[in-house]
Amino acid sequence: MKREQAFKRWELCEADLEDITPEKARDLIIKCFYEAQKETFIRARKQIGVRSSDEDIHASVAAGVRQASKETGGDFEKPTKEGLAKVLEVLAKRSASWGTPQDIIEHHKKQIRIILERLK
Repeated sequence: MKREQAFKRWELCEADLEDITPEKARDLIIKCFYEAQKETFIRARKQIGVRSSDEDIHASVAAGVRQASKETGGDFEKPTKEGLAKVLEVLAKRSASWGTPQDIIEHHKKQIRIILERLK
């Protein structure tokens, strides 16, 4: 598999931004991180012999976002705009440490910033 094929660019759509709440923003961050890092998770899980169904990977991504929220002093269940902005930075650093190209990281940070800007 070519390197370019391993990283997908997730795009927001206008419907994603309708009736945006901090909880919906958190869930969109999970969706974004899932789409952007799915191949990374599949490969890592395959190397250690762990199942990699979509549900398993989604659960791992959600756990990663939960952990990032905890690390930044946020509340995963009751997120805030400020807390989600901190989570975004943690996830970007993790992605970089996994070898995700910087242009992919910046693209997804931009998508998440659009979400965060819509929050009151």
